Amino acid sequence: MRTYVIGDLHGYYAEYRRLLVDAGLADAEGQWTGGDSHLWLIGDIYDRGEQATECVDLTMSLQHQAAEAGGHVNALLGNHEMMLLCACKFGDALTTGGMRVADQWQMWGGVPAEMEKIEARHIAWLERLPAMQLLGDTLLIHADAMFYVEHGRTPEQVNASLWNILASADLHLWEGTLRAFTEHRAFSALGLTGQQRAERLLQYFKAERLIHGHTPIPLATGQRPDQVREAWTYANGRCVNVDGGIYLGSPGFVYQLDQDVSGVTRAVSGQRRG
Repeated sequence: MRTYVIGDLHGYYAEYRRLLVDAGLADAEGQWTGGDSHLWLIGDIYDRGEQATECVDLTMSLQHQAAEAGGHVNALLGNHEMMLLCACKFGDALTTGGMRVADQWQMWGGVPAEMEKIEARHIAWLERLPAMQLLGDTLLIHADAMFYVEHGRTPEQVNASLWNILASADLHLWEGTLRAFTEHRAFSALGLTGQQRAERLLQYFKAERLIHGHTPIPLATGQRPDQVREAWTYANGRCVNVDGGIYLGSPGFVYQLDQDVSGVTRAVSGQRRG
């Protein structure tokens, strides 16, 4: 059994399908070929690109197919999923800054056409995405941010807390959570202090390393997007960033967690096709 992670898709459906085919997880018709493999999307399926709902439809289909084959497919809750759900729930309501929630969502990268495509079944699926997943000694989270520690001491508690907020009709609660969710580079921007934060979060949730998306690697490292074809490991090996920055022009990649004693990891590099 192998476990794979795909970073922030941001509505880039064709790239998503290409990555699945290149990794041997699905065929050109969108049928699961990964057997008992596990696949996790790191979050931020929505916004910026124009086919996020198609990405969700494919993921939901693969989820059922993989389960029948003994595999597993799921995704984490990203801040852009929460932004979209906030726009769906509150729409014309005004934020504390006096802006319509729907307008703020568009300002953050929301694509109005998605509102015409999204259905109740998509919303129900998004509302039950976990915010955190522990795989052995590896912690999967969407954001390189510290706000997770405010929601519990275990992944189960964190997930339950976020699900309760998604069920809430309190817009101020949503706004506060989204502000905290949009922190970036908590584990890298401040040098050693960033590494200390990463180690604190890992100790808190009893893990040895964390994998996240949220901050595109080109923005974090200064690389050209078209040169980003593998994950970025930093903080003395404790953190792995899998957001290649597809919406910026990266071909993307599929990150594979090798389930062996040594804990060696590798990336299945993506290549943008003409």
